[in-house]
Amino acid sequence: MDVIIIGGGIVGTLIARQLSFYSLRILLLEKESDIAMGATKANSGIVHAGYDPLPNTNKAKTNVRGNKLYPELCSQLKVPFKRNGAFVLAFNDEEIKILEELKERGRINGVLGLEIISKEELLKREPNINPEVKRALYVPNSGITSPYLLAISALENAWENGVEVHLEEEVQGVIKEKGGYIVKTNKNSYFTKYIINCAGINGDEIIKMAGIDFSFEITPRKGEYFVLDKKMGNLVSSTIFPTPTPLGKGILVIPTVEGNILLGPNAQNINDKEDKTTTHEGLKEVWEKATKLVPNIPFSSVINTFAGIRASSNYKDFLIEEFNSHKGILNILGIDSPGLTSAPALAEIAEEWLREKEKLIPKKEAKKEREKTLYFRELTNEEREELIKRNPKWGHIVCRCEHVSEMEIIEFIRHPLTPKTLEALRKRLRVGTGRCHGAFCTPHILKILSKELGKPMNSFTLKGGNSKILFGENKVRWKNEKGS
Repeated sequence: MDVIIIGGGIVGTLIARQLSFYSLRILLLEKESDIAMGATKANSGIVHAGYDPLPNTNKAKTNVRGNKLYPELCSQLKVPFKRNGAFVLAFNDEEIKILEELKERGRINGVLGLEIISKEELLKREPNINPEVKRALYVPNSGITSPYLLAISALENAWENGVEVHLEEEVQGVIKEKGGYIVKTNKNSYFTKYIINCAGINGDEIIKMAGIDFSFEITPRKGEYFVLDKKMGNLVSSTIFPTPTPLGKGILVIPTVEGNILLGPNAQNINDKEDKTTTHEGLKEVWEKATKLVPNIPFSSVINTFAGIRASSNYKDFLIEEFNSHKGILNILGIDSPGLTSAPALAEIAEEWLREKEKLIPKKEAKKEREKTLYFRELTNEEREELIKRNPKWGHIVCRCEHVSEMEIIEFIRHPLTPKTLEALRKRLRVGTGRCHGAFCTPHILKILSKELGKPMNSFTLKGGNSKILFGENKVRWKNEKGS
């Protein structure tokens, strides 16, 4: 291999796409059963403007650059993106001073259009905001997207351009050799000239495996969220922030491109990198602080809760480093907020790093554009009727909450980068993400997976590993078949 990319989150997938435009042998390794299973999945989806990071840091530079790249990137990959703007609220004189600091910091970082507006102006634009607010920083360049759809689309584009993708393949060793490195996994060993380490919360483990003498530690920082029903989609149109604290940007009220509203996240440093449980105390904190920004949210509008983990590090900035002792390994780590926004710029940095080492020859046949995915819920009645004439399975609605048809599921399963778990299909089609949490559609989806992939229904999992959905056949059916 020329390049091995370790990690299939938003950074790794966008780097894979960026490098796929050149004549390189590239392999992306991901230890989970699907890509975008870590911070990219449990992400608020905000494309930050860049007023918050300290000037001249990696975070500031890549945030502002990444924000500018988003419209064209999402257009090429046919992923939803919306500049919905944001407001940072201040409820007292001390917080108003912080707004002034943020505005000046944004100016230094190159963020345009920042404006501190009055309470009256804010309530005209967002009437459901807490009327006790004093001022707000208006951030017009803030946006929203779908983090996991972007990662999936980027990797599919990279795969079309020749990138190899190996899932459920965990890196267990990195050995320095003449002219490159041997990367050992739970399944194989590979020789590669270059490694790009963007392994998220496990990136510090890769540094240790490689024998790099650098004191870098990632502390998992858990954030919990509420998901509100789409009937609350008009609660706010912009992303609503409190004034930030040293722990982060705070607990927000966030519209999503899918039409839901998110409340969260809080921020709690934990020890277990796999702990994505929600807690009563954490969710209580999220609810209280979110409803301070936007009061009177009915609790009955909550349809789900979840938690994600950010890769907070002792470096206090994004680590973008090739160490002299280990030339040929580029580490892009500690990518917490604004990592989603910065990811396209980080991909550019990876490309330039490689360009300094190799003559990059563009592929004449490389694609930058993807065909738009057909989502039945987005089609006109005439378009739906035409599809149903071709194949009646287009008209069989499996997921009623999100209006997903059987044929949509089949087409995704038949893709070469096959989603083999329920979670993988959820990220691509939103099946099971509505009010019923998959109570109606899950059995139908398992039947489709079983038929298409030729495996028994009880062999499929929620998200890989031991996350089984079914543990055996129905007792009544079993007795009937045995005649007892």
